Amino acid sequence: MINIYFGGCFMKLGIQIYSVRDAYAASAEQTFKRIKEIGYEGVELFGALSTHSAEYLRGLLEENGLELCGYHCGWQEFDTEEKVNNVINYMKALGCNNVVIPWMPDKNVEQWEEQICAFNKLCARFRVEGLRLGFHAHKGEMIILENGVCAWDMIGEQTPNDFIMQLDMGNAVNGGKDAVALYKKFADKGITVHYKAFSAEKGYNCIIGEDDIDWKTIINISKTTPVCEWAIVEKDDQDDFDTVTKSFTNLNKLL
Repeated sequence: MINIYFGGCFMKLGIQIYSVRDAYAASAEQTFKRIKEIGYEGVELFGALSTHSAEYLRGLLEENGLELCGYHCGWQEFDTEEKVNNVINYMKALGCNNVVIPWMPDKNVEQWEEQICAFNKLCARFRVEGLRLGFHAHKGEMIILENGVCAWDMIGEQTPNDFIMQLDMGNAVNGGKDAVALYKKFADKGITVHYKAFSAEKGYNCIIGEDDIDWKTIINISKTTPVCEWAIVEKDDQDDFDTVTKSFTNLNKLL
């Protein structure tokens, strides 16, 4: 178990279930059991809400002693008022407080301004319901736009303090950014962050601690940032338990 107490806040280590998506599709029960055996404290879920009932997943998590880091929920789930209400009700039944938009297509400045307004509107709605909204970084948000800044900076600067800026360290580096500097910039909104490996030589085909990212500094930022609740391991180009087990082992050494 990794459960670090620092500065009045616990930072726990979780895993994005997409990292073992085939196993999860075959058996959520066996997947949760295996994740707990490795030592992870929680899981971040993803996918259509219709895949499993909230009550079923909540029961499995409790049976396996796992907490819920959050849920990656596609923007298409929010395009009608009925869908928004469905997400809110599902997350409440699941016991999930953190709802993160996993991806958005590339946009220009005007389109991002409109999207951020939509984020803020939904964030306010979620706040009333006791939920938090966030956005997960990809390479596209690191590209400098026609206004001279990247979309990630626009989102960070134009959203409220309780909006989750879920920086993905590997995606940041792949986008040409310094993960440490970018993490520091919006660390006060990094309620959950993604620990993903990346190297210039192997791309995403590498393990945390065996890549180009300065994990000791990243971990120290997570430990010393009072708002950081979860560091979430993600491995999206290889779908197996071996890689996420090795990442867990290497993180233990770094801690």
